Amino acid sequence: METSAGDRDLVEVMKRYFAVKAEVEEMKLRLEAARRESGVEIDAFYNPRSNLSHAADIIRSHALKQEMARLMDWAEAWGRQSLAPNEA
Repeated sequence: METSAGDRDLVEVMKRYFAVKAEVEEMKLRLEAARRESGVEIDAFYNPRSNLSHAADIIRSHALKQEMARLMDWAEAWGRQSLAPNEA
């Protein structure tokens, strides 16, 4: 079975998606453990303006979630295109 360049691109996009997802999940576990340990309410803890000690991770988490959304949008567009009837 031969794979097209588009198929290979999709595979790379999905590999990146799952790598980013794993990073987000690990970061979420770490941040949540720190939040519980500190006893700070969720809203206050996850505000990077008021939680300077974890601000970089909070901001990175948001950026990674946005990247996941972009990657999934690309994969969905690829799927819609591949399912469209071929016009000759």
